Amino acid sequence: MKVVMALLFAGLIFNATAVSAQSTGAQLSSSLNDCLKIATTQNYDVQVSKARLRTAAADVQGAFGQFLPSINFNMGYQRRLNADGGGQYNLPGGFSSPANSYSMNLGAQYMLFNGFSREANYSKAQSTVSSLEFTNESVSLQTKSLIWQQFIDVLKNGQIVKARRENLELGSNELKRAKARQEAGVTAIGTVYAQEADNGSRELDLVQSENQMNLSKAVLLTTMGLNPAQSTEFTESSLAENVTDTEISSFRNEVGSIDAAISHAMEKRPDFAAAKLRIKASESGLEGSKSGYYPTLTASGGWAWQNTQFDDFSKFGSSTVGLNLRVPIFENFNTNTQIQYAKLELTQREIEQAQLEQTLKSQIQSAFLNLTSAEKQLEITSRVIRSAQQNYNSAQERFNVGAASVTDYLTANTQLISAKINRISAVYNYFQAQAQMRYALGDL
Repeated sequence: MKVVMALLFAGLIFNATAVSAQSTGAQLSSSLNDCLKIATTQNYDVQVSKARLRTAAADVQGAFGQFLPSINFNMGYQRRLNADGGGQYNLPGGFSSPANSYSMNLGAQYMLFNGFSREANYSKAQSTVSSLEFTNESVSLQTKSLIWQQFIDVLKNGQIVKARRENLELGSNELKRAKARQEAGVTAIGTVYAQEADNGSRELDLVQSENQMNLSKAVLLTTMGLNPAQSTEFTESSLAENVTDTEISSFRNEVGSIDAAISHAMEKRPDFAAAKLRIKASESGLEGSKSGYYPTLTASGGWAWQNTQFDDFSKFGSSTVGLNLRVPIFENFNTNTQIQYAKLELTQREIEQAQLEQTLKSQIQSAFLNLTSAEKQLEITSRVIRSAQQNYNSAQERFNVGAASVTDYLTANTQLISAKINRISAVYNYFQAQAQMRYALGDL
């Protein structure tokens, strides 16, 4: 319950902050940590998970209440109609009766034995709430993973936009230079046309990249639970623009082998822990369903009073105690039916756990494959960008002295910008592969 209250308090704080930012229309500046904090309270899946947890906590309280006695107090007043002024009601034969009647009743009941049903229900409720606590952690982990992936995607697209803008600026400068050389009679008009066409392509690439960046921002804001149209800048200083071999090797050593990763995930993943507790809850439910075969024993006690005057409580009152034994003989197969339902539910939970284990292994395998692919992309793009840069420098020098055609020069430039963008994608794809691996391990 303390965890639930803490989550509610944190939610109020972040909700107020987010609403204030959206209402004022101010631009947000968010780091990865900021996004994670906001999503913790604003993401709709997280909110639903927390609501289910609170409901389960209430069920635990209700199950505990079965161990307590029930106590009731009743008080009544009646007055006969058509009574005379003296408060008497005339009966046939010349008799009369008081018109007013007062009554009170205090009673208590306590279940001494009901076939271990309440114990099973309480155990099931506790296992259920524990399961939902882990489920809540699992939803939070999944949300963190999405935020990680989408945040990195935003940064990647931002770097691509930056590279496209630099490339467009370079192309604009080259176009000005080509026009100046053409006006001076040094360069043919065809070179200017070629530069203009190339610059148009660069401008189009920039527009497409900017649109992709804005789309990725909208996706991230939606996952955070915010308005996707909210003007936001995303920055993160902890993510470098490059990855060293040492960093790659260090992360590999941290992850270990596939078998070690699977064992680690089974211990750390909250969804796997939740699945185990759902099985435990179903086992308790099965035990509870068998209570219909047992007799029930209830103790009761009470005090009752009734009088025509609101006094003499001891004289007109009476006390009672009693025991009630109920023995089931034939329940229209209700108990058998409940047991069958409980067994099927338990079987379903066991199948779900086996399926989750298979899914977990598949996620680990996919994470390893993606990590390997990302590492290879880093190695390849590192070589390609060096070659593309050298080729561009050479083509530029030869073009400036008239030893290379404008086509050769523009081709070299296209290869260089493609190599730069591929390198940007490779770096951030590696960060995403790391995030995917940490999620699969349950360490994100």
